[in-house]
Amino acid sequence: MTHNNDGGATDLDRLRTFKEAADLLGLPYFKIQRAARLGLVPTYRLFNSRKYVRASEILACMAATANS
Repeated sequence: MTHNNDGGATDLDRLRTFKEAADLLGLPYFKIQRAARLGLVPTYRLFNSRKYVRASEILACMAATANS
């Protein structure tokens, strides 16, 4: 993981579109879209209607699901 100059946040903490997150994590786009729609991962909106997610939160959700 790389560190940015934004207070130590990792690259996984950066806001990404569903497509960017899917490509980064090697997941199908529709799985991220579905998880966001079901409220399993938090989404963020910045000044427009496009939703963004954090890859770190998707990974945390996947880890929590795998451990239950």
